Amino acid sequence: MLEIKLKKRPYKGLFLLPIILCSLLNGGAYYPIISSIEFYGNTKTMDFVIVREIQHSLNVPLDSIIAEADRDRLDNLGTFSEVSWRVVPLEDDTGILSFILTESIQKTPPGALPVYDEKTGWSLTGGWIIQNFRGRNQTLQLGGSIGGQDTYGINFADPWMFGNHVSLSLGIGRSLFRHNFLDRELDVGSFQMTFGRWFGESIKSSLGFELEEKSFSNDNTVSDYYYYFSPQVSINYDTRNVYWNPGKGILVSHYFYFMNGIETPETSDYTFLIWRQSYSLFFKLNQSKKKLVLALNGTVKRKWGEKEEVWLNYFGDSYTVRGWALPNQKLYNSQDESFRFGHESAYASIELRKDIIPKYATKYGTEFGLSLVAFYDVGMIAEDWINLQNMKPMSGTGFGIRIPIPMVDAIRIDLGWGYRDGEWNSPTLHWGIQQKF
Repeated sequence: MLEIKLKKRPYKGLFLLPIILCSLLNGGAYYPIISSIEFYGNTKTMDFVIVREIQHSLNVPLDSIIAEADRDRLDNLGTFSEVSWRVVPLEDDTGILSFILTESIQKTPPGALPVYDEKTGWSLTGGWIIQNFRGRNQTLQLGGSIGGQDTYGINFADPWMFGNHVSLSLGIGRSLFRHNFLDRELDVGSFQMTFGRWFGESIKSSLGFELEEKSFSNDNTVSDYYYYFSPQVSINYDTRNVYWNPGKGILVSHYFYFMNGIETPETSDYTFLIWRQSYSLFFKLNQSKKKLVLALNGTVKRKWGEKEEVWLNYFGDSYTVRGWALPNQKLYNSQDESFRFGHESAYASIELRKDIIPKYATKYGTEFGLSLVAFYDVGMIAEDWINLQNMKPMSGTGFGIRIPIPMVDAIRIDLGWGYRDGEWNSPTLHWGIQQKF
């Protein structure tokens, strides 16, 4: 078992002569035998949460690739605003591999803030979010909202609930809001449970289910009522180095969602199956700390079974093809842009991401940084796969910014122009959280 010694203060006794001599002998590099591993800066996060992410061995020469991968794994926990590492030389010519951690804001006090969502608009959202619950990297959320969307619920997640990367997430809640392009009000109540399992460092899977009750009403009259049990499976191949803003790696994702209607006096039995597959590549184009990254993505969605109007999807938001105004009832009923609605789709995105201010921890424990992004999206959506192949593609291009913040990874703001069949749209602003891919 890896023996890691804990150190709560920076190591003061730096012996510079061994560094200088070893560096000269190794062409400027310093590769001492690592006799111990230390970390400090975690005031709430329990030590075992950190130890399980460190894979560098003891009594072997320093491997900077493994040390950097350990740093990335600690950063990916989401509990630290900043993580760095260094080697502290000792008098016996060995060294200490030391990780320096800065914990981020890990909970919000009970309160309320205005929040914007592209589909539902502005809502006053209140609650309590604890990202590092009990210091175990668990997440607990309690809250709700009023305004564009009326919600309440509770969510819990633990990435190591049953041992090595065997996770559990639970959620229960209710949401009421107006559909953005159908003339209907939605009332959705749901319970969700998901188990996850990693196989090695790159293969990540999950298996879960959702029990959901959903009604669509018009003029206070329920027009469509659905009650269903939905198993869902995902499997990912993930070699990204840093989740929130990868500088290299591959992410291949396959997600299966099976909706099985439960027959009741109000509704009949029905089924459909969705298969969503996504492929992403990330390439760092420079050697600077201010990364310049080329990011590529292709996503395909297939659907078999019921294809009723209430399950329609659309293009034109911050997660599909940007540069198009969000659909509303007038646009949907006009049929002028029917090419933006459907059940099956395929789209691709190219982004050039440049760090202006690399992410760092402020003295208040918050994260800050700034990235600029240039993007191009192209895709098609249709009622079925046969019609999709005959569609003229819609595209969008523009630029945006990314600002890292605790608990949601990053705020994303994009300004885009849409293009199709020889015509350009007026510029459209999109807002979202996390990277598009």
